[in-house]
Amino acid sequence: MTRDEATSLLNCSLAELAAMLKTTTSALAQWDENEIPSLREYQIRDLAAGRTPIGLQKRKQNVNQTVKQSNI
Repeated sequence: MTRDEATSLLNCSLAELAAMLKTTTSALAQWDENEIPSLREYQIRDLAAGRTPIGLQKRKQNVNQTVKQSNI
């Protein structure tokens, strides 16, 4: 998959793609134009299918741990 195919698949700009993948546009600019990294391709395909990709899930924050850290 190329960068252009990825943005076409998700109907988004490169900046929007970077936000979806929780990275920067400068990181995406470093990808080979003709072939993106395999892990990113899987994540893009998951996004296109309406799934939350592995590695991009929201993590639950432990409230008690946050309170302990703020009291230090």
